[in-house]
Amino acid sequence: MRRLIRRSSRSGRERTRGQSLVEFALALPIFLLVIFGLIDLGRAVYVNNSLAEAARDGARYGSVQARSWDEDRRDDVEAWIIDRLSGVPNAVATVDCNPRNAGLGCTVEDIVVVTVQSEVEMITPIIGQILGPFSLEGRSEAVVQN
Repeated sequence: MRRLIRRSSRSGRERTRGQSLVEFALALPIFLLVIFGLIDLGRAVYVNNSLAEAARDGARYGSVQARSWDEDRRDDVEAWIIDRLSGVPNAVATVDCNPRNAGLGCTVEDIVVVTVQSEVEMITPIIGQILGPFSLEGRSEAVVQN
């Protein structure tokens, strides 16, 4: 007589667990890539907004300080802008006063131009290798009114 060998019902569960583990292993890298890609995108948006805000504030501050415009005043305004960008890596600020009459400094109704730049690197390895570091810029102008 032949005995029928029954497989235990546990082996079916083990197969299901193995299948779930394989599916999880295949889906996890894609899921993590999407999550870290969103984090990188959020960082880039944060840096862009910070640069734009610092440029606006710097142009306003520079237009108020423009009456006694010289190299030291320009350096002070640039340092003030960089201090506001503590969360932005590698930020560089450039302040320029475009006087109508060269050599007289900034006068009323001249334009103060502020440009703030930063280079952003992605933290996600695959995205960072594809895009590489890229530069973001914020620029603003203000009319000297004092």
